[in-house]
Amino acid sequence: MTYKTKIHMKNTAHSILFVLLIIFSCTESAQYQVDGEITGYEGYVFVRYGDFVDSTLVADGAFTFTGSVDRTVQATITNKADGIYAAPFFLDNELVTIDATFEEPYIQMISVSSPSNTLVETVLSALSTIMEDEERLRSNELFLYMDSITAAHPRNDFIIELTTEVITSDFITFQQTNALLGNIDTLLIHPSDLKSMKIALDRQARINPGDQFPAFSFNGLAGEVYTKESFPDQYLLIDVWATWCGPCLEGFDTLLPIYEALNGQLEVLSVSIDSSKDRVIQFLEKNKLPWKQAHAEGEFNNPFMQELGIVFLPFYYLLTPEGEIIAINPAIEDIPELIKRRGSLKEVMK
Repeated sequence: MTYKTKIHMKNTAHSILFVLLIIFSCTESAQYQVDGEITGYEGYVFVRYGDFVDSTLVADGAFTFTGSVDRTVQATITNKADGIYAAPFFLDNELVTIDATFEEPYIQMISVSSPSNTLVETVLSALSTIMEDEERLRSNELFLYMDSITAAHPRNDFIIELTTEVITSDFITFQQTNALLGNIDTLLIHPSDLKSMKIALDRQARINPGDQFPAFSFNGLAGEVYTKESFPDQYLLIDVWATWCGPCLEGFDTLLPIYEALNGQLEVLSVSIDSSKDRVIQFLEKNKLPWKQAHAEGEFNNPFMQELGIVFLPFYYLLTPEGEIIAINPAIEDIPELIKRRGSLKEVMK
């Protein structure tokens, strides 16, 4: 073998090795790196997402995790492998910087920095701006914005969860809902969330503002029966609630002065879906409310609650004296204006 041939074979070997290194580096999975600082804690910390758990020892108030994920997932830093979910953040294959503190009994997040977590702040800020402007909200802007971010982030846990909430609002049409669901990977939606979403979407396809509210019959707490005919010549707010629902109880505080100010123009029928009617009675004995009260058995599985598409609490339907739906889940503060507008419209149309 000549020297020239040896050189050629050596160069060829180097070329093959170089190509293999390029292929390996291109196919190697992207990884995340979580660099964290924590005050007031020594010992192991855990990163958790889905069924995955990893641990590392805090050294001089700092810790690092590395690994890979197949999409943007919601994760948490905890002080126990199976303890309270705390210090939540979103994790993708990128550098994540965390500042946390330990306050018994769990770790609390102070700040988190990464492109995925910045996206959360950006999206929430944009949606807040749209939701606070009634003209923009009732235009096509909400759908157009959601359409753009779902198309850009079809496998992002945050975007998917946000989409499941937005599509059940009264500002997205049934057709727009199908378009948004077509953008995201619906296989990533939790089965229980998917079931609730289907119930809500079925309601959205059948019951909307401007429709007649379905005929109902609710059992009062003292044996009386409430139907549409029980509220002649009154606007009616049907309020579905439970004693364990904090926002429901806060809603009562907001509703009470409005109810009194409307002085009989508005009646309220609060329908509890508590598992026990006695629990509702005990609550109302301590918390006197001036409007009508009823109880629906079966909680969220009550057939009429499912017909109405009720998957969260509190849930409101505001009806005209004729039983037409004015609004679904209106802000309580907006109820007087909604009634005023409706009354003015009726006068114009006489």
